[in-house]
Amino acid sequence: MESKPKKEKPKPLLKALTVANIQNQKTQRIKFTEKWYDAFKEPQNKGVWFVWGGSGSGKSTFVMKLCKVLALLSFKVFLNILEEETDDTDFIDRVNLNEMQEVEGNFLARSYDYNDMVHYLKRKNSPKVVVIDSATYFFESFEQYKQFKRMFKDKIIIITGHASGKNPKHALEDAIMFDAKMKIFVNGYLALCKGRTIGPNGGRFIIWESGYKKLNGETNE
Repeated sequence: MESKPKKEKPKPLLKALTVANIQNQKTQRIKFTEKWYDAFKEPQNKGVWFVWGGSGSGKSTFVMKLCKVLALLSFKVFLNILEEETDDTDFIDRVNLNEMQEVEGNFLARSYDYNDMVHYLKRKNSPKVVVIDSATYFFESFEQYKQFKRMFKDKIIIITGHASGKNPKHALEDAIMFDAKMKIFVNGYLALCKGRTIGPNGGRFIIWESGYKKLNGETNE
């Protein structure tokens, strides 16, 4: 006689939060200062950032500058570079131009596929900040992105994408952009914040002053 399968016990519900519970939650923010604060204020130190822009917009330089400021704030940063090789001269030049040796204790880079990246980030004391450059080179689908986000919900995940005009170029990038907490569009050496924390200057971060002024017909005189 076959035994009846045991019924699984329903998963207990989490307790609903009162207003006091919500207000008393402890959260941490990224303590940006100066022009970083002016553009992005103090975002929460977890969640997804999506940075997109066209070729030659200054996106790669902005991402490197973002890596550096986070490293200076004592976050350990890992740049997963997939559109270039780590020995490409363009990448090496950006590292040198931004003087990343000043944060060498908190900055790492390598090219990992999805499975290797998951394995690496599950290690003890893995980096708090992970930069995925770029979305379409790393994620196979939006479902895979959501899985990655759930696995590492306490990390700062910065994902780059391409642009078609002012919008993300691919459907996957568009979906990630809408889901992300921080949304930053880069064009003409200007990073414009469209996310949830916008600083007092309206979310404008000039990446390269001379290049920006030249494009906009401004002079130093």
